[in-house]
Amino acid sequence: GPQGEVGPAGPTGASGAAGPAGNANVLQINYAGRAVTGSFTLNLPGVNADRANNSLVFCYIFGTNSNWYQLPGFTNGGAYEYRTYLIPAATSILGISRVTNSTGTDTFVSIRVLVIQASSVVNGRKAAVDYSDYNAVKAYYNLPD
Repeated sequence: GPQGEVGPAGPTGASGAAGPAGNANVLQINYAGRAVTGSFTLNLPGVNADRANNSLVFCYIFGTNSNWYQLPGFTNGGAYEYRTYLIPAATSILGISRVTNSTGTDTFVSIRVLVIQASSVVNGRKAAVDYSDYNAVKAYYNLPD
């Protein structure tokens, strides 16, 4: 048969418990533009070795054609390719190196680095197993009976 009318709205439910705190430890560092002919480094103020080792670091450049490009990668029409590397230190350093052997000058209108600190760091390996316990070994390696 045809669908009936929509009934009245029910009462408002109770508020749920507050969720866990989020991770807002994101640092954005802006740099002025520059003419690039090869390699250069950027000091990362506020990023010590511990933070560098427990964070994701992303580098973006604003090109002459009004586009943002992520490094490593190609920039400004694909003529130049770059790689990046991170040196953890008291003030960490981000290195940017041209990969292509071409000559000429590439223009970065501006540079932006994002440092996203992990809210937790865990070991990617499986937990230790008690090899003296057959059932623990069987479960650890997903062995059939």
